[in-house]
Amino acid sequence: MSIKLYSWPRSTGTRVVWALEELGVPYEYVELDRTKGENKTDSYLAINPNAKVPALVDDGISFFESTAIFLYLGERYGVERGVWPAGGQERADALSWTIWAQSELLYNVRELLYHGMDTPISYKREDRSKAAAEFNQKTVTKHLDMLEKRLTGRDYITGAFSLVDVAAVSAVHFGIMFGLGLAGHPNVAAWVERCTKRPAAAKMR
Repeated sequence: MSIKLYSWPRSTGTRVVWALEELGVPYEYVELDRTKGENKTDSYLAINPNAKVPALVDDGISFFESTAIFLYLGERYGVERGVWPAGGQERADALSWTIWAQSELLYNVRELLYHGMDTPISYKREDRSKAAAEFNQKTVTKHLDMLEKRLTGRDYITGAFSLVDVAAVSAVHFGIMFGLGLAGHPNVAAWVERCTKRPAAAKMR
């Protein structure tokens, strides 16, 4: 077994588990214990100097940050398995939408939860910014509008299901778990349901 995934539950590593299950490649799941500082050992910091999860090692080559891992898995394993475009505009779209999902969509969803909603991960009321809440609400709506348009006439972002959908739907589903609504975005809602009902999604941890 050449792939090792370092993660812990309820982290961005869960979407990498989903991706690996979709690919059907063998991997070893290594759960780190934060309470014991296992993410701060010298051996782990050599893999992920940020002391977070996920991190992935494949035949001695190490990656950290879930987006980097997604792109690697897509390029390395996804093309031959039909879950990553081989080239042309579809590949360009895959790269662009995957990065957008993490750097734009997930970021603004998280900030909306912190400042604009009452959730277990929200800031205390006295620490919240009304301006940040309003800005991120508008931005999340803009992102959902963008997805809604993209999914018009498509079941998935690049046409056929791919790891791009795993990356993007994970960001949306994260918000949904804490009360984010999809009113006015029926294509997005149907896409989330299609993706999260896939057998591989049930194996996230």
